[in-house]
Amino acid sequence: MNWRTPFLVALCLAPALVQAQGAAPEAEPPEVQVDAKTAPPPDRVETRPAQPSATHVWINGHWKWEGSAYAWIPGHWAPPPAPGYVWVPAKWVQRGGIWYFRDGHWKPTATVPAAPATLQAAPPAAIVETRPVAPYAGAVWIPGYWSWNGAQYVWVAGSWAAPRPGYAWVPGHWKGTPYGWRWVPGHWRRV
Repeated sequence: MNWRTPFLVALCLAPALVQAQGAAPEAEPPEVQVDAKTAPPPDRVETRPAQPSATHVWINGHWKWEGSAYAWIPGHWAPPPAPGYVWVPAKWVQRGGIWYFRDGHWKPTATVPAAPATLQAAPPAAIVETRPVAPYAGAVWIPGYWSWNGAQYVWVAGSWAAPRPGYAWVPGHWKGTPYGWRWVPGHWRRV
């Protein structure tokens, strides 16, 4: 695992950050031009269910263009991909009469610390998680995984993510090598 691994893991959990199989994640998701001729409706006022844990962050609902109409994507609780990450909400902007959408994403608040390229200690067995109810139709389950925090493995809980049409999620995993254990980040693969 190199210094980029925790950063790449976090970015891969935000669906819009990886463009294609094996592509490097961007600093933030791209703006997508939308064929909508009108502005999205005002955001809905949502009632937040109980926070599942002290680490979960509320992800506000937002409007998504579905090709011919806006559809509401409800808000939900999600754990950050690693300590030190904050959620940047989805947003709509208009320029020159054209609407653009940028999906929400996790952003590191500090420099990601250096980590060894490989770890000698094998990760623990994966925790069998009970999936909460999907926050909206079509949500994709991103399974939890063991992350190395510089001193020990810590479990990062699974969460729901927005689907990416034409892509399937490939979960991250630890790979044993003759030199130790290396993290292979999860990513979206074109199907």
